[in-house]
Amino acid sequence: MTVNRALESSLMDVPVRVDVVLGEARMPIETLLNLGPSEIVALEKKTNEPVDIYVSDRLMARGRLVVANGELGVKLSEIVDEKHAA
Repeated sequence: MTVNRALESSLMDVPVRVDVVLGEARMPIETLLNLGPSEIVALEKKTNEPVDIYVSDRLMARGRLVVANGELGVKLSEIVDEKHAA
């Protein structure tokens, strides 16, 4: 397969939003507004469950949280076919 280097280079400059969803929490707006620094919000996912990775608002992958060199990251474990995702 021949790759057009100019096209490949220009695609690398296209901004893409990536969101990693660690979990969800539902609470009344009053509770949210009253949260202070250092308060903890319990999420509906367990720490050992995969996180969802969205690219431009489309579920694309799942992964596991990892810590490397003191930085929090995500290790991809699954590419998701959005049509068959549950």
